[in-house]
Amino acid sequence: GVPLAWASYGDGPTTVVLMPAWSIVNSRMWKAQVPYLARHYRVVTFDGRGSGRSGRPREAAAYTDEQYAADTVAVLDDAGVDRAVLVGLSCGASWAIRVAAGHPDRVHGIVALGAACGFPVAQPERDHYVWSVPYATYQGWAKYNKHYWLDGGYEDFVRFFMAEMFPEPHSTKQIEDATAWGLDVEP
Repeated sequence: GVPLAWASYGDGPTTVVLMPAWSIVNSRMWKAQVPYLARHYRVVTFDGRGSGRSGRPREAAAYTDEQYAADTVAVLDDAGVDRAVLVGLSCGASWAIRVAAGHPDRVHGIVALGAACGFPVAQPERDHYVWSVPYATYQGWAKYNKHYWLDGGYEDFVRFFMAEMFPEPHSTKQIEDATAWGLDVEP
């Protein structure tokens, strides 16, 4: 029941689906990859629920891994794609694996980049912060917090997060673009 905005580029014999990474950014995050890939493949991108031009359910329960995987299958169906290579960055890698596990006949293969969500990987700089616990101060990864976001700290979190995602020197354009996309999403 969530409207999903998707686009298709190119018409190669193999379809590549560039998965959403998280609801904090839309499919424009793939803007540098689409032109090259579309010369060789059919490329499908879509805005994950909660971002871009897709629907934005208000309840947190609408944002489970299973729902993102189901959204991917719905986009495949809507785009008329029988089988595809799924390319997932961050959470998108986890969702691609879920799609392949539930619908192996629909997936040629998976490319997983920086798989970060749904896997028990130790992250010492983040692990001691709890999403739903209020803190006296919000520095570093403590900003990834429900109370901070709802009390007006979401923009600060987005700026912090994107700087962490693009730590290389001269990444200012990537940080600016991703921050703008992240601020297009409500906390």
